[in-house]
Amino acid sequence: MSDNLTQSLAEHVRDEGWDDRTAFLTDDEAWTFKQVFDGAARVASGYRNAGLNPGDRVLLALPDSVEMVWCLLGAWQAGLVAVPVNVQMSQEDLTRDITTAEPALIVVDPDTVGWLDTAGLAPTTEVKPLLADEPDTRFVGGAEEPALALFTSGTTGTPKMCFFLHRDVGGSRRRPSTAGQLGAVGLSVSRMYFLGGLSASLFATLGTGQISVLSRPRATPAAAIELMRRHQVTRLFAQPSFLARLLLEPGHTEVLGRLTQVTCAGEVLSARMRERLVPILGERLINVYGATEIGGIAIGRPAAYDTPSAVGTPYDDRPVRVVDADGETLPVGGRGELYIRVPFASRGVVKGSLGPDQVTDVWWPTGDLASIGEDGIVHAHGRLDDVEVIGGQNVVPGEIEQLIESHPQVLEAAVSAVRRSAGDTSLRAYVVSTPAPGSGEVADTDALAAELVDLARARLSWYKVPNDVVWLDALPRNGNGKILRRKLRAEGNQFA
Repeated sequence: MSDNLTQSLAEHVRDEGWDDRTAFLTDDEAWTFKQVFDGAARVASGYRNAGLNPGDRVLLALPDSVEMVWCLLGAWQAGLVAVPVNVQMSQEDLTRDITTAEPALIVVDPDTVGWLDTAGLAPTTEVKPLLADEPDTRFVGGAEEPALALFTSGTTGTPKMCFFLHRDVGGSRRRPSTAGQLGAVGLSVSRMYFLGGLSASLFATLGTGQISVLSRPRATPAAAIELMRRHQVTRLFAQPSFLARLLLEPGHTEVLGRLTQVTCAGEVLSARMRERLVPILGERLINVYGATEIGGIAIGRPAAYDTPSAVGTPYDDRPVRVVDADGETLPVGGRGELYIRVPFASRGVVKGSLGPDQVTDVWWPTGDLASIGEDGIVHAHGRLDDVEVIGGQNVVPGEIEQLIESHPQVLEAAVSAVRRSAGDTSLRAYVVSTPAPGSGEVADTDALAAELVDLARARLSWYKVPNDVVWLDALPRNGNGKILRRKLRAEGNQFA
């Protein structure tokens, strides 16, 4: 197997005899594996003609598309570091990420971020000029050299860049089994700037022969249903919050019934969503738990577990343990910080020119409050940095949120502490409502707020009871679907 990632993937496809099979579907065209690698080779030549050298960073401000695939594979073929970014961020946030990345070139899509052409942050080009007449047959770099840089979610602060080497990208580089996946049609609503989306679209296709549907616009729930119907999608990858909204769309029963697998990742699968999805999907629902810096932690099928906190079993060769505040390993069932033994971890850097900051074969602190059952199942109870202090007591919001989301007229909820005008601190619940099952009627928010507070008061200790409820159209989330609790905390007093 070649050390260069693109060459290794191309060899795998050729060995499997997939050259003339469909790899990707866009709105108006089907693209074969051969067309994918031919386009990548032409882009690799275009990068070199643009003066880029091995090790340079090329920032890909592109929507999910065959052009994004070409630019990723072409960058790896040319020995460049590909930095895909979220083109639907605000101009301020995208400028921040570009400044952090310090790219030698930005590849832009005029329909999404055309303003970058004149922003002066770095040289820019569209994809078309990179498609040189003659494809490059050389493959530069591999193994211990960087191939990819992704930004962390930024839920707890400014996003950082995590570098991945050629040997790291796409898992362990051992080719997964294609049994049951060759020819399957997949749709990922998580985009390719996100590790899960990149794996579910690009690497699932090139590794297993799955056909992936690529959508230039970010798929809304209604658009996703149309895409799944049009392309006869059989495998879906999405965040739980997206699935929650998908269940509100007409036609969801038809498309979900056709799916052979639904994988959710990127955020915690709430008790409410588990309760709604398991009866519909059963064993077809898979929950993945991981982090950008280290990849997968655990995976499981929610239908197999009795408690909503159960995530799944750790990945092979990745042992886990739970430790207390003194670093001592806790017994089975004890709650503390989850550590995982990983072959490598990519520590985020604040400037691209700093290059990879990796550690190998280490116990990595996840920052998650967790426990491990006697059966080895990992249970996630929230983030340690989400813990609030109320009346001198530590409060984990996840427990309260699960209770609130158990109400049939609550779609999703988040809880955080608020400093009151009198100087004291108490909890506030931010809630997105949904029509009552069977009635279609929107809740009387005042009455529902009182119900939710009474529910918490009846089931929880006094210091865990929200003092009030604020109604939102949607919880603030980042591009990966994770709740931005720091935004709730920062803006909390405007609702007082």
